[in-house]
Amino acid sequence: MSTSEGSFSLISPKPGVFVFSVAGDVDIDNSDLAQDWAERVRLNDGELTVVDLSESTFISSDFLNILLGLRQDHEDRGRILILVASRHAAARAPLATTGLSKFFTIVPDLASALSA
Repeated sequence: MSTSEGSFSLISPKPGVFVFSVAGDVDIDNSDLAQDWAERVRLNDGELTVVDLSESTFISSDFLNILLGLRQDHEDRGRILILVASRHAAARAPLATTGLSKFFTIVPDLASALSA
């Protein structure tokens, strides 16, 4: 059972860069909201999008599909997508278990992503 409701935000710390932050649980209860936020990410015109998963506590298969869609969109448009997930982040396990981690650039912290 989910005990930590997910929250999402999108900021632009500098021109051409967007940070999509995900906190708490992303599961079936809020996957529609996650999809809405991902659509905002798709609509930005930045060169770099960072998805910060460092504050996520659970990500569902629905959210993994959303991330795959973002990856494909960015690749098709010649944009860069980087995931932030420390070695201990809850997001690391589902990405590794499903084999999806090999399809993403994953860095341990936001500073590393923004310097890419």
